[in-house]
Amino acid sequence: MAGELEEKRQRISAYAVIVKDGQILLARIAAGYPGAGSWTLPGGGIDWGEHPQDALHRELYEETGLAGEVISLLGIDSIHLERRRNGKLVGFHAVRIIYHVDAEGEPVVTELDGSVSESRWMSLEETVEVPTVELVKRALEMLAAQA
Repeated sequence: MAGELEEKRQRISAYAVIVKDGQILLARIAAGYPGAGSWTLPGGGIDWGEHPQDALHRELYEETGLAGEVISLLGIDSIHLERRRNGKLVGFHAVRIIYHVDAEGEPVVTELDGSVSESRWMSLEETVEVPTVELVKRALEMLAAQA
């Protein structure tokens, strides 16, 4: 890390990668959140005491209105970031549990005022044309390696 961290934060989260008929289900990050406007996988933070798969199902419903079935655990990813926050250098460590999930239907965001403003099926080709967080690429790599 580049500097002396004044604060350290860690977040453990669960995400779904859902690919059907050449399309992937993605969620757009809402204004006011890091990465606003970018597309990401449905998912998010695991609450204290919550099983990762329970968090996955909760987040999937909140962000897409869909219920999904876990096919497999794709992998666990870890990333370190530094950001200035209120003048302090803050280190963020994100541990991301990524599941391969099956789901069908038309997505609709059910959580009001949450971290996602919309969700939709997007062609895999389109994902290179729109802003996506690096997690999307990482999850697709994991999915390809499992095939």
